[in-house]
Formats: sequence, C-alpha cells, structure tokens
Amino acid sequence: MCNNINIILISFIVYDVIVSGAGPSGSYLSYLLSRNGYKVLQLEEHREVGKPVECTGLVSERVFKYVNSRSMVNEVHGANVFFPNGKSIHISKGEKTIVMYRDDFDKDVSAMAIGAGADTRINARVLDAKVNDSYGEVKYRENGEIKYARANIIVGADGANSRIRLSLNYERPKKIISTYQVDSSFHLDDQDDVNVFIGSENSKGFFGWAVPSGEITRIGVGVDHVTAIKYFRNINVKFNRSQILGINAGPIPINYLSKTYGNRSLLLGDAAGIVKPLSGGGIYTGIISAKNAYTAIDQSFNRNNFSEDALKAYQKLWKREIGRELFIDAKIQQYFSKISTNDTLLNKIYDTINREDIIRRINSLGDIDYPAKVVFSILMRKPQLIKYFLFGG
Repeated sequence: MCNNINIILISFIVYDVIVSGAGPSGSYLSYLLSRNGYKVLQLEEHREVGKPVECTGLVSERVFKYVNSRSMVNEVHGANVFFPNGKSIHISKGEKTIVMYRDDFDKDVSAMAIGAGADTRINARVLDAKVNDSYGEVKYRENGEIKYARANIIVGADGANSRIRLSLNYERPKKIISTYQVDSSFHLDDQDDVNVFIGSENSKGFFGWAVPSGEITRIGVGVDHVTAIKYFRNINVKFNRSQILGINAGPIPINYLSKTYGNRSLLLGDAAGIVKPLSGGGIYTGIISAKNAYTAIDQSFNRNNFSEDALKAYQKLWKREIGRELFIDAKIQQYFSKISTNDTLLNKIYDTINREDIIRRINSLGDIDYPAKVVFSILMRKPQLIKYFLFGG
C-alpha cells in the first residue's frame, strides 16, 4: 500500500537582476541595466508607482540630468529660516531648486525603465529573499498569488523598511527621522522661498517646513524619537489651520549603512541610508547610488563573479562620489540634533550669523546637494559657532 504524496513543483523564472522597489533609485538602476541588455525583474509592492507620496519633492536641477521628467510644479530660489525668537534669515541663490510632483516623477523614471525593457510588476510585494553561491532567490506575492524568481544579483531599493535588507540580514539604519506632512489648501504669496522652522516648538532633532507648490502648500515636520503630530500642529497653526487635502508620512534613515553590499546583493537609496542627513532628501543620492550600482553590477557580470568581494566595488564607487559629503553632513546633523530644542542657543546662533557678510557667503556657496562647504565656511568665519555645536553654549 502506498501513501499519497503531494508534490508541489515551483517554476522559477531566471533573470540577471531582480530589483525590489520602483522608486527613483530602483527604476533608474532598472533603466540602466535594461538599456544595456540585462534581463531585469522589478517588483513594486504598491498598486501604483509613486504612491503613497512620502516626499516634499524638492530637488536640484542635477536630478533632471539623469531623468527626463515634466513633473515640475514650481521653482524656488531661496529659503526663510525662522528661529525661536520669531526672527528669520533669508537665504537666496541664483540657481533654482525644483518643486515637483513626486508621484509623477516616479512614474517618469519607471517609464524609462519599462521603455528600456525592464519587466516591471506592480502590486508585487517581496516576502522573502535569500542568496547562496549559485543564485539569489526572491519570494513575492503578485495580485494575491505567491511567485518565485531567481537572478544572479538581488537589489534592495525598497525604502527605509526594506524587506531585502531584513531578509538578507543587513544591519538596520542607526538613525531614522519620523516625518508628518500634508498638502494644505493654504496658498503662499511668496512662491520663491521655502520656509524652515527650528526650535523647541517646531521639532525635536530636525526641523519643520512649508514649501510653496503652486496652489497648495506642503507643510511638514521631521522629528527624532518623538511623535511628529504635536510639532506639526504647532507649525500648521501658522497657516490659519487651512484645510488639509492629503496626509503623508514616512521614515527617513539619515545615516548610511556601514556595508551596502553582500553576496549577490546590493542596497540602494533609502534602503541603504544613502540620504542627505541635513535635509532628509533622498532622490539625488538614490540616483547616484543607482548609477554606481550599475557600474559594479556590470563589472561583476563581465567577470562572472557575484561574490561579496566582487560587489564591494559598489560601495567604493558611491562613497568616492558622495560619501565624504554624507559623512560630514551626518556629523553636523548629529550636533544640531543635540541643540535643536535649546531655544536660547539657537537664538545666539541667529545673532551670530545674521550678518551681511555671512549671508552673502551662504548665498554664494549654498548647494542643496552639497551643503558641507557652506557650513565649514561659516565656522571658519565665526569659530564661536563650534563651541555652540560641540558644547551647547
């Protein structure tokens, strides 16, 4: 007598690279790979690329050198930074910063990837991933159906809560900022300046903002280790509690991981903590990480070597381009976080930098993607600021 045995056959589709996530970094990498002949599977967990929106949508013009997009809604040339004493300093520069519809931007990058040949799936959530010496494997749920796929390399471009990072036992980001942002019906008459709010009423560990975005205003706040909603209310009241049209929130990892590569795997953008620590912006840095990931992956295929040792070139490449900037900015952010609720000290800083020569220096050196040089320049001219940041007064 024989027992009935149920045999489940699993059919694997084999790709060169599997990319988890259809944000800017994942889609840009998928585009570069597909354009150059690699077979790419891109998995996006949500039902629509670009949703939910968890971004203010402020980027430099550099981003549009990589991505062909018509997502711009406004352009700004400066910022008003409000201190606890109610006073502000105005920063302006010749080059523009773009305010864009982030969901449209994501769709544009994704369209580039699909147009180049990427096999992009929506509503396809990664459940697990594993690698061995022979292949990488991903288990995912697409439209309710469990599926599997294999590839030579697996890439995690799936955000701050990366499933790839978790499944492959990478370290967690050391510092995560929580954010709360709304689209508000309030219309800012000044469409040329971003508003930034610091001090104990506005944030703990980060800052609040109001970004002119045409007929709406994006109002939000980032905080460290506390609930954001209280601070958001304090900022929102400045705008007459105008009607909220939409709410979005999300975590921002602002320290890059010590290791962003592994055996047959890489992490990009937010999944790797490759984010600008001072602003929380991750679009430009994510695209830079994708560009360098492509180079490392291409080299690995040319050598037919997908080991951890082979893929460590990725980290060397992106660090060579933006690593020093992110490291310095993280240190600055760390010191600012310590004094972010010390209103007396912040007002002293206002008194120190509210000088025509300092503002002129900020305006001449200011760069949304590379802010360290302006900070160093100010510290050289006002060394007492070093004491404020290091010793709190």
